[in-house]
Amino acid sequence: MYLLKKLKYIFNSKKQLLFYRDFQGFTGGHLKVWDYFNHTIKSKQYYPQIYFSPTTVWENNPWLNHAQINKTWQLDQADCLFLAGLDWNILTQIPDIPIINLIQHIRHSVPTDPRYIFLRNKAIRICVSEEVTEALRNSQQINGPIFTNPNGINIQTLPIVKHRYNLLIAGLKQPNLAINLQKRLNIENVKVLTSPLARKDFLNIINQAKVTVFLPSSYNEGFFLPALEGMVLNTIVICPDCVGNRSFCKHDINCLMPEYNITEISAMIKIALSMSESKRKIMLNNAKQTTKQYTLVQEQQNFLNILDNVTNIW
Repeated sequence: MYLLKKLKYIFNSKKQLLFYRDFQGFTGGHLKVWDYFNHTIKSKQYYPQIYFSPTTVWENNPWLNHAQINKTWQLDQADCLFLAGLDWNILTQIPDIPIINLIQHIRHSVPTDPRYIFLRNKAIRICVSEEVTEALRNSQQINGPIFTNPNGINIQTLPIVKHRYNLLIAGLKQPNLAINLQKRLNIENVKVLTSPLARKDFLNIINQAKVTVFLPSSYNEGFFLPALEGMVLNTIVICPDCVGNRSFCKHDINCLMPEYNITEISAMIKIALSMSESKRKIMLNNAKQTTKQYTLVQEQQNFLNILDNVTNIW
């Protein structure tokens, strides 16, 4: 009872930042919104609440059983709104409160994308990479201030284990290419992932692979987090250029970056598997050093600097 009263006092002394999600399965985009939801808990001025669409799926939903879920859409109770992706569709009209808009993909700047029309709505936009920020600026459509807050990761270093797989092909976004790669290669102990699985299991499998090929969904990801996650672990990362990985993927330094076609990727796999142990250690060390620049702690601080000054910024 004391704890409930204390929480009520804390919340009553703060303003509400309202989130919205239509959760149809776990994705990297949902994971990042979950991170921002938790960042808000650390705010001096705001506390988070969230409302989910009626069709939301609760399996693998990180908000499951969370105390700060609204059963109804209560926009009138919010002091500030947090939207990402197609969340704008929940609004019947634009409210007269500050709106924070998380932009996780370059596609927002493409006129044929359904997210493009939302750029004209006034919002404080937070982009997950410099590449996304540049794309939005070049669109000349944005209404409101724009910030870059590079994605942070929070992975506890897993113990170094004996490699179970010579090669892992992470093809969740490109299943056909992943399967064709496997058929093309004459390599033993190859693991191919084409279906979603729990993030913990995904990371454990990466850690058991000597080499991991990450296949982005397209040539213009906003911030390709799996490649950065792979750098934390005991695997050599192979990842083609997808725009949103240019800030942290450095060819032949912390990873290998083939052209995005089956021939070049196959050739790079052979190079990775025949890499000397000394070069392998150097690349793995460089990769781990890179990840230290992308922490959730820094991401959180950057966000709170915006959130706790949102009235002035707005």
